[in-house]
Amino acid sequence: MTDTLDAGARSPSTSTDPGAEPELVLFLERDQLTSDTAVPLRRAYLTRRLSIALWVLRVFVIAVSAMVVYTFAVSLH
Repeated sequence: MTDTLDAGARSPSTSTDPGAEPELVLFLERDQLTSDTAVPLRRAYLTRRLSIALWVLRVFVIAVSAMVVYTFAVSLH
């Protein structure tokens, strides 16, 4: 039991174990966890090349989805 209390008393910045932070989440109450996870992240900076690649991927996914729907509809008849 003292190990659990000691682990909860340490701050995440002094812990060298990368898996220690998820254990600290267990000590939070439900509203603390909700308010902590509801903090929005700032927008990621994307290069122009990466932005274009993501738009191409979106168009590809929509095109493949349309082909799947068309194939399904044709196979029904």
